[in-house]
Amino acid sequence: MAPITSELATLRALTFRISSTPTAQLPHHVSAITASLANCRTLLSSPQTSISKSSSESSVAIHKYRTLLSTLLQDRTIQGRWSAIVLIKATVEAGGWETLQKCLPWVRGLLGILNKPEPPSSKKLCIIVLTRIFILTREYPTLVREITTPSLPAFIQAGLQLASSRTPSSVLQVILESFNELLPRHPTIFRSYLKQIHPLLARLITPTPSSKLGQEPSAGGRLEVPSSVVDAAQRLYVQIPFCASKGATSEEWEKSMKTTIASTHRVADRIFRAVFEDWQPAATETNGHTFGDEVQDLDADSLALPVWSGIFAGSERLVHLLRLLQHYLAGSTANPIGFNIGNIMDLITRMLSLTVPGASGKSFQNTVKVNNQVSKEERENLWLLLPGIHVAAIEVLLVLAQRTCSSTLPLDTLILDQLVWVFSAEKENVGTRAACYHAIASLLQRSGVALPKSSIDSLVPLMRACCEDILPLESTTAPKAETPGQAKANGKTPSQVTANADSFLNATGKSIKASTGLEGLHEAAHNLLPALFGNIRALYFSDAMRSRLDRTAILTQHKDAMVASVLNPPPSKKFGKPAASILPLMARSFPASPDIEGMLRPRMPVIRLGQQDVDADGDGEDEEEDDEMSAEEDGQDETMEHEEDSFAGDKLDTILEITGRMDTKTEGLDENEVNVIDTEFTAIATITKGLGEAVEMRDFDHQREFGKRPHVDPEPPSPSKRVRFAEEVESTPSATQSSSMQEQSLSDLAQRAAPVTQTSDFMSTATASAIPQLPQPGDERAAGGDSDEDDVVSLVLGQDTDEESD
Repeated sequence: MAPITSELATLRALTFRISSTPTAQLPHHVSAITASLANCRTLLSSPQTSISKSSSESSVAIHKYRTLLSTLLQDRTIQGRWSAIVLIKATVEAGGWETLQKCLPWVRGLLGILNKPEPPSSKKLCIIVLTRIFILTREYPTLVREITTPSLPAFIQAGLQLASSRTPSSVLQVILESFNELLPRHPTIFRSYLKQIHPLLARLITPTPSSKLGQEPSAGGRLEVPSSVVDAAQRLYVQIPFCASKGATSEEWEKSMKTTIASTHRVADRIFRAVFEDWQPAATETNGHTFGDEVQDLDADSLALPVWSGIFAGSERLVHLLRLLQHYLAGSTANPIGFNIGNIMDLITRMLSLTVPGASGKSFQNTVKVNNQVSKEERENLWLLLPGIHVAAIEVLLVLAQRTCSSTLPLDTLILDQLVWVFSAEKENVGTRAACYHAIASLLQRSGVALPKSSIDSLVPLMRACCEDILPLESTTAPKAETPGQAKANGKTPSQVTANADSFLNATGKSIKASTGLEGLHEAAHNLLPALFGNIRALYFSDAMRSRLDRTAILTQHKDAMVASVLNPPPSKKFGKPAASILPLMARSFPASPDIEGMLRPRMPVIRLGQQDVDADGDGEDEEEDDEMSAEEDGQDETMEHEEDSFAGDKLDTILEITGRMDTKTEGLDENEVNVIDTEFTAIATITKGLGEAVEMRDFDHQREFGKRPHVDPEPPSPSKRVRFAEEVESTPSATQSSSMQEQSLSDLAQRAAPVTQTSDFMSTATASAIPQLPQPGDERAAGGDSDEDDVVSLVLGQDTDEESD
């Protein structure tokens, strides 16, 4: 409710402002009123069927506002009617259906203004408002039946009367634009007015102001038609076939297009009579005029176009017919349309096959067969007019390529050759260069990657010209005039020297900067450079041409061209080394560009695909945890193995060393001492076995705790290995002794053995015979009579032999 209340207050304020402002000053307030009227959109478009108090107040305010506009539309002053027209348009656009259904009185008042002697500005606004109302009612069939159908015929009739009279070009353009919008939506209503529309458009679609037949009776004696009016008339002429009966639209459109092509060939036959063309028409037409007459066409045309005379008027007619054909191809249609592409390509080939001969006379293009029956002046005028005709033909070619898309891809190579042919002959013409740049850029974007190298090589002159047109012009210094002394030194007489007094007054040369002459040329060359980088294979560029293109892109700070050059780098000349790139220069030129930053530092985010990725992430985390645990276990195993290896190795070496010393000292001892030593040897064997079992139990406990197998599998003892002395005399020990008790026994044994080795200084006696003698290798062979094969043992890698163990 609050928004409606505020809009109601705004509408009341606007109504009071309109009624209180003098009519003469009202046009100055219209812009502010229309801007504030947009804030009342909800109020003007809301239905007024409720009987509430607020609804009744809104209805009263809206009714008062509409009545004020109706009164202002019938005002006696021009300012009042002009203001009413502008306010009606703003109200209709803001009010929607609620306002449209009640705008019939306004439509009748606007139609009355068209038939009155109003200023051109009022009539232009009146046509615009009526066109807008007819377009808005298109969505509502009821409003079309109540407003558009009874009012549109009167509007068409009033518009045709204005167009046929001496109206300004601005009003005529508005009428044609209005018909362009309304004819596709209401073709049946326009069908009854085609007899009046055809003569009007025939004088506007192909004007020839250079005709020698005098004043052309076009549009009420109008001598010159602006290009905007010609363009609007051509677009309307193309839509006339849609007024045909249902089902015949496509046939009428195709017939009209064929008629236009035939009329274009008819004009070209008269303009190109100064030369013998290589193109041969399918059906020849006999020319009834002699070659001595002026180039003209005084016969009736199939399009009912006015007659013309003179080669300049003929060139204007030909160019406008080519642009009319361009509108046929570019315009939208309500139904599918079929046409013959071969007819259009045949016409374009004829236009582009004839080029201006060069000045050198050595080119193949200078072999033009000249018709000697035509005067030299007419032939030179033809060379002057050919570039404009070629530009119009290239524009038709561009529209055809854009409209047909992939249907004309097989013709791209042929089209490219024709464009290169025209460019090489007329590259001095600015318009021809710009048109060729646009056309070749479009062709490269379509099929540049598939073009052969021969076609790319033919584009080298065009690429050089493109770089020259993009680069800033160098300042040239005015040449200094030769002094009489310099002329005499050059072998010239003083009479041959042209003196320039200004050169003596200004000895220092001023820099002269030439202008391009056409702003569109720089834009066309600017758009062609990225197409050359991005749509031509890098292998087809020579080193010099690639350097020229890169230099041009860098000097002109052409961002698109530099990006295309980086994305399509040149091939490497050295194996394994990439070619030079302009990426550092591009990064320095555009440091704040996000797309350049993306090329320099690409980042690929993790792509999520739902639950699978979640599971995968969980598995990945589990794997990481397993890896960490494995690393910790490996570290612990390595530490334990290091401790065990150091303990077992050091202690056992000490024990074996002590044992060896005691073996050598047992000789000469009595029986009691020998029994004590045997008891110590038994303890040593017991400690050694307990130490090995403790290590095995530790490995088993560690494996059971972590659930992993040992890193080094225990190797089974080799059957060929002899039993050590410690294993031969060992007895059954207790396997449950702790490591601390084993270390204590070893230390006690070492303390007891140390004094013996230090104080015993005895020799072997007869009592030493009770000591058990160790078997010697030679004694075993003598006693047992074993063969030598028993001593042959197999060597196992990583194990000690018998001699090393002893």
